[in-house]
Amino acid sequence: MFTLTDFDTFRFQISLSLAVILTQNGNLAICQFLKLVKSINNYKVIKCAVVFSAALMVLVGCQSLNLVNPVVDWGKSRSFLHAGDAATKKGQWDVALEQYQQASKLTPRDPVILARLSESNWELGNQTRAINQMAGAVQASDYDPQLLIELARMNLEYGNLDRALEAIDQVVQREPKLVEPRIFRGRLYKQMAMPSKALDDFHFALGNLSEDDEDQRIDIQLDVAEIYIWQHRFENALSIVTTIPIAKIDDQPVIHVYQIHATALQQLGRLDEATEKLEMALKFDGDHTQTYFRLAEVHTAANNHSGAALALRQTLALSPEHAGALQMLQQLPSTQ
Repeated sequence: MFTLTDFDTFRFQISLSLAVILTQNGNLAICQFLKLVKSINNYKVIKCAVVFSAALMVLVGCQSLNLVNPVVDWGKSRSFLHAGDAATKKGQWDVALEQYQQASKLTPRDPVILARLSESNWELGNQTRAINQMAGAVQASDYDPQLLIELARMNLEYGNLDRALEAIDQVVQREPKLVEPRIFRGRLYKQMAMPSKALDDFHFALGNLSEDDEDQRIDIQLDVAEIYIWQHRFENALSIVTTIPIAKIDDQPVIHVYQIHATALQQLGRLDEATEKLEMALKFDGDHTQTYFRLAEVHTAANNHSGAALALRQTLALSPEHAGALQMLQQLPSTQ
């Protein structure tokens, strides 16, 4: 039975909650209202309370976006957002930025708008502003993983590796089972010359990639093999590259595989096999400067000076200013 006492209490608490919202204390309003719901045992009252609580949370959400007139401002903001998105699709970044700025005036703490502003400013070359806006979008979204990844990417491209690492670390902490953040962080660690930590992330990724991610798996395997070479773990590097299915990948990755394979073989003293791998790489691209230079290095290690000189001339024909080739050619004994 819905008593007058219940109704008066319920109506009083609604009024109190609305008053709190209007005084910019939405979270307190929700807390007070939930206390009331817990104290009521009447089904009809609770049903009414559920409907009101939904409306209450919408109002609080609008308050968190700084909407003075929630319905009107939100609608206008979305109109500017859609206009900005249309301009973005046409590559009209300056027009898009203007539309997003208008939207931001109406919903200044909307993470979607902040992210769009960031993207536009980045494309227009305003990188510092773009990074700051993406950081704002991250905070406004309660640290959404995808926005954190984008913030990390921006900082990486800007050259701020520490901040990139800080952002991607938060993603890994919040979503430890996601593979993409681990790959990103592994490559970041690799760039920061932190090979052991990079290997941890790469091994996690390799153990959790699906069978359909063959291309990505190969890229990570090459990263791992390169780190093993840095660490003078040449047998480990060799074991990685020999498992890569050459027949399934494109020409450029194949060349990279053969180059790493040749490096491991060279370091193990297997110079004839290293030469063979580099010559196989040249069959995929006969104008690959770095492959010719690597071939010259292997010939030099084998005291094949004429072969080294030929490979160096081919290197310089493709890249006349290649500093390594010029220096090596000067140091070679005369082949006459």
